[in-house]
Amino acid sequence: MDALPGYTFPELFWIGLSLFLIGMSKGGFPVGNIALPILILVWPGQAQAARAAVGFMLPMLCLMDAAALALYWRQVQWRRLVFLLPAMLAGVAVASVLFVSNQAAVAVSDRALKTMIGGLGILFVVYFAAKKWILRHLHASEPGWAKGSAFGFAAGITSTLAHAAGPVMQMYLLPQQLEKKSFAATSCAFFWMMNLVKLLPFALLGRIRPEGLQLGAVLLPVIPLGVALGWWLTHKTEQKHYTVLIYGVLLATSVMLMLKAL
Repeated sequence: MDALPGYTFPELFWIGLSLFLIGMSKGGFPVGNIALPILILVWPGQAQAARAAVGFMLPMLCLMDAAALALYWRQVQWRRLVFLLPAMLAGVAVASVLFVSNQAAVAVSDRALKTMIGGLGILFVVYFAAKKWILRHLHASEPGWAKGSAFGFAAGITSTLAHAAGPVMQMYLLPQQLEKKSFAATSCAFFWMMNLVKLLPFALLGRIRPEGLQLGAVLLPVIPLGVALGWWLTHKTEQKHYTVLIYGVLLATSVMLMLKAL
């Protein structure tokens, strides 16, 4: 506690829980989408909570992506990602100006950013409810520049806004009918590259803060614990037993975040 005098115990608990949930998602238990709304709701200093929380989370995600990629490296199908990259860079650039920057002339306010992140959480719930229908209408196909550019730009925007490009990548990769490990590896490689790209604008625009790095270093041990629990739960429970609960919590926290922004 002495190492982090600017935080109360409840704040440290909830921030640590958010990192723990991200770790669980990396272990295969899909609770990562809940982490950011919780983190914003409990972040000290609500005037810039959305930008601060998103900035705090980015270095943690980079570390987790690197660790996951070390396991999956040989299964990555890099050629499927080439079509995404130019538009992804454009999406990150546009979103950095609008959502990461706090220059009033071009950027949306932090209040609007909270509303958007809450709205994105609600869209996640809608996607979950309609996932089978959506994927059924995305016909099996090989990647190309038109499709890759559309999904790459969408991934760049949603990831920079809220580290929330998971459904975008699912809609891009699942119709390509990859083997399970190749799908996981290729997704992991894309997020690893995109998060590394995001580090530059986040650092230049002041969202990577020394105090945030210190906080992350102190709470880092909760991540492997979350990964271990996520792996265990994934192998010991049926997904249908927990998926509805997870998305119910996501809906509740997203609505709370939008109401708090009013």
